[in-house]
Amino acid sequence: MAAVREQDVVAEVEGTGTVTTKVLAKVGSKINGRIEQVLVDEGDLVQKGQILAEFEETDLLRQVDLAHAQLEAARASLWEAKRERRRADDLLRTGGISRDEADKREERLRVAQRTVEAQEAELRFQEFKLSEAKVPTLVSGLVTRRWVEPGDAVVAGQPVVTVADTSVIWVDANVDQRFEGQVRKEKPATVILRGRTDQPFRGYVYRVYPEADPVTEEMLVQVAFPLEPRELRIGQWAEVYIEVGKARRALVVPKSAVMPVGNDRFVFVVGADNRARRVKVELGAASPRRPMVAVKSRLAAGDRVVLMPMGLRDGQ
Repeated sequence: MAAVREQDVVAEVEGTGTVTTKVLAKVGSKINGRIEQVLVDEGDLVQKGQILAEFEETDLLRQVDLAHAQLEAARASLWEAKRERRRADDLLRTGGISRDEADKREERLRVAQRTVEAQEAELRFQEFKLSEAKVPTLVSGLVTRRWVEPGDAVVAGQPVVTVADTSVIWVDANVDQRFEGQVRKEKPATVILRGRTDQPFRGYVYRVYPEADPVTEEMLVQVAFPLEPRELRIGQWAEVYIEVGKARRALVVPKSAVMPVGNDRFVFVVGADNRARRVKVELGAASPRRPMVAVKSRLAAGDRVVLMPMGLRDGQ
C-alpha cells in the first residue's frame, strides 16, 4: 500500500529524438584543386573567418604572374599609343598627315586604354582566385566532420569540413500528435541525453513544425537547450519532457495504484477494517518520467491505496 499525498505536480509530454544544431554548415571550396593542408580536425572549435584548409597555389600563382605580365605589356602599348597620338596632333596642325590618319591613331589609343582596363580586371580576377585557395568558415562553432586529407583533389562545391554552429543546440524530437494542442513555442522543457540520465538540461520549445507524420502519428518539435560546445555529439539520442501544465496542491497516488476498467479508472482504498473499497478517480497532471499522478476523487491526503490491485475485489 501507499499513502495518498498532497503536492504540486508538473504535467509533461514526452518525446524522443536526436541532437543537432540550427546551422550545420558544410564548408567547401569555390575552385577546383588539390588540398595542400587541412588546418583543423574533428572536435576543434573555430571562429568565423578562420582558415580551415589551403589549396596548392602553384598554378594559381602562375596565372597571377601571367596576368601581371599581360598588364605590363598592355600599359606599354598604351604608352606607345599616347606617344603616337601626340605626334599625330603635331603633324595634323602642320599638314603632315590627314584627318583620317589622325583619327586612326586616336582609335588605337582608345583600344590600348580598354586593353589596359581589361588586363587590370583580369589581374584582379586571378588574385581573387588565388585568395580562394584558402577556405574560411562563415560560422563559428565546432568541427564535426573532416571530409578531405592533404593531397586529395576536390572540385568546386565539394565539402572540406562540416562546422556546427553551437550558438543554438536542439533536439529534433518526435512527439505524439495527441498533445499538439498543448505543446507550444517557448514552453519549458527538460532534455536528458542518452548515457547522461543523471544530468538533465533545462531547455525550451524552439519550434513546432507545421507538418506531422501521418504514418507514425507524430509531430516534430525542436527543443533547444544549453550545452558546452565540446560536449556536442551530433545525432546523439535524447529524451525530452515538455511542460504543458501544473496542478497545485493536488492529491497524488502512485501510477501503479490506478486500475483501468473500460474507459474508467479506479483505485482501491484500504479502510480501518483493512477492507479494500473501490473508488473511481479522474486522472490529472502526470509525467512519463515520474511514478506519481494527480487524481480527482473523494480521496483525502493520508488515505491508503493498494499498489498493483489487478484481481482485487471490492470489499475484499
